[in-house]
Amino acid sequence: MEIFKIIVLCLSGLALLYASSMRLFNPKKANFLQIYFANPENKLEYDTDLVNEIRGIGAVMLLGGIAIFLGIILPDFRSSSFVVAIVIFFGVASGRLMSVVLDGKPNKEVIRAMLVEVVLSVFNVFCLLDIIS
Repeated sequence: MEIFKIIVLCLSGLALLYASSMRLFNPKKANFLQIYFANPENKLEYDTDLVNEIRGIGAVMLLGGIAIFLGIILPDFRSSSFVVAIVIFFGVASGRLMSVVLDGKPNKEVIRAMLVEVVLSVFNVFCLLDIIS
């Protein structure tokens, strides 16, 4: 079970590092922004305020990924790492699910990201429950 927990933390940390890297370091190339601008019906302009918002969320995701990775090398911090992963992945997944209900079905890339977030949420909850039981 210990190896499974480390794998879950590693996958969760990598997912957040991947998601945060483009948002924080090169927001113009962020996958979600490229998909949005590829649709000619979307008229949102690329501006400083938008980049600021994207980088802000990117920094939160990066710090979350670092906190998750700390659980791999610091066993005493492991339960905290699972809590961070649950808050971030469950938070984003629940927001996306709410959007599907309220706003309609998004494109397949967003659906795929939502499924990954749900799976990582469930795995992290499972691991945390094993620690506290």
